[in-house]
Amino acid sequence: MPFNLLVVALAGLLLVAASAILAWRERRKRLARIRLVWGESRDRVHKMHAIADYYRSRIDPARTGDFLDDRTWDDLNLDAVFQRLDRTESTLGQQVLYHRLRSAPVAANLDAFEALVTRMGEDLEGRERAQMALARLQNPAGYDLWWLAQPEALESRRWHVIYPVVGAIMVAVLLAAFIWPGALLVLIVGSVVNLTIRAMTAPRVGSVIGPFRQISALIAVAETLSFLTGDDIDPIVGSLRREVPALRRLKAIVRRVSPDPLTIGELAFALMEYLNLIFLLDVNAVYFGAGELRRCGPSLLRVIAAVGDVDAAISIASFRAGTPGWTRPRFVPPGVRASLRDIRHPLIQDAVPNSIELGPPHGVLVTGSNMSGKTTFVRTVGVNAVLAQTINTCLAAAYDAPVLHVRSCIGRSDDLISGKSYYIVEVEAVLAMVQASTGTAPYLFLFDELFRGTNAIERIAAAEAVLTELILDGSRFKPHLVLAATHDGELVDLLSEIYTPHHFGDQLGPGGLIFDHRLRQGATTTRNAIALLRLHGAPPAMVTRALQRAAVLDRQRGNAPATR
Repeated sequence: MPFNLLVVALAGLLLVAASAILAWRERRKRLARIRLVWGESRDRVHKMHAIADYYRSRIDPARTGDFLDDRTWDDLNLDAVFQRLDRTESTLGQQVLYHRLRSAPVAANLDAFEALVTRMGEDLEGRERAQMALARLQNPAGYDLWWLAQPEALESRRWHVIYPVVGAIMVAVLLAAFIWPGALLVLIVGSVVNLTIRAMTAPRVGSVIGPFRQISALIAVAETLSFLTGDDIDPIVGSLRREVPALRRLKAIVRRVSPDPLTIGELAFALMEYLNLIFLLDVNAVYFGAGELRRCGPSLLRVIAAVGDVDAAISIASFRAGTPGWTRPRFVPPGVRASLRDIRHPLIQDAVPNSIELGPPHGVLVTGSNMSGKTTFVRTVGVNAVLAQTINTCLAAAYDAPVLHVRSCIGRSDDLISGKSYYIVEVEAVLAMVQASTGTAPYLFLFDELFRGTNAIERIAAAEAVLTELILDGSRFKPHLVLAATHDGELVDLLSEIYTPHHFGDQLGPGGLIFDHRLRQGATTTRNAIALLRLHGAPPAMVTRALQRAAVLDRQRGNAPATR
């Protein structure tokens, strides 16, 4: 063997050995990290726009009942809830978990998902095997894998055949250089030409080559996860066995011309990047893979969903392992009373548990002071309803309720793009909920201070009309559940026949109000606004005037609440 060939062969062997050692050490570190963080929340940066793109690609905007609307998602702070739940290993897991949480009213294959969560919580060896495989899909380029499966993602034209021709010529020149020194000059000139071509194609190729390289890793991970079998989880993992064979040709194309760094090791990948510039490897990957992607795009999407669901199930198993006081929901038929016992909010440390029963045939009004917990409780009910129906997990001692579409009108914000005030935005949201209430599907409607910012008389009158409309159709009760927080005691009186009053209490201490954040039956019987004025040094005459005016208004209303 010529000396120069021997040197090249030895260098190659050393490179392979070094890559193998580094890959082995990296696997050990990854496994140690996986074990260390089990049951713990992850402190990581979430690229929410990229995570949500997959969800938006899968929904049909015309089928609004199939997903949680943006307003409700934002009202319930579900971005933050998602981040608390997220213990996934892969970008696909994040995307599929997000999509699952936004599914309405019930996420797909909920029983199979529960079975998978349970298995991953109990089978340590299988879970770690799956996590080690899924960790290969952490590259941010994986967020765009779903996009490659779209028919218009990769464009092929006849003149693109020049890419493999030029690449093949460069390989031939490189081989010839071992026996013909003059070929080195041709190789240099050809490299300059290819670098020019690479620069010209960078805008188009650069946006797809990252996710394209992830295809090989994705299919390899899907093959590894095929050990997950069983009739109970087959609705989710069955796609791994059915669809992967159709993707093996695509995997082979990607691996030949654009290998994944986790497959060949970082050192070898660095060398491949230099070769890529000379031989147009990534451009050829796109050329050869475009037609295959168009053929097997639907299979790729199904594999993405299955792999992501496995990761999402492991994430929820980890959440359960580190979260005391969770329970599985029990779904009851529509029309049966909903009972939520000791529910808590997942974002509140040491949250005070509260219990509630919701109609039909009535709703619930929650009263109390600012900061007493009214709005948080409304959100707690909504969040637990969403979690129950999407990941089969509630932060509660017991959750018994029908399957419900969840809609809310809680947050306040202007629509700056269309120039609408928050009042107009709220009116449109409320009327959309009223329209939804005319159907037969049961809803959970959530409100906080309806029509705040308008004058008291119109606010109370409009709120009473809306809350009645959501519950009653003439003399017939609708199947919906309504939970509304309010400061208006008049609403409690006006709606006493169809809404049960509850309240959060408070006590006035030397330093101000003291809250225990516990929900109690009945309407609130105390006031604190005037007492707080007095406590914080308001002029005595002003306090007296306020108390006198309150007494007059109470007599006119026919109500005499306790005073301090």
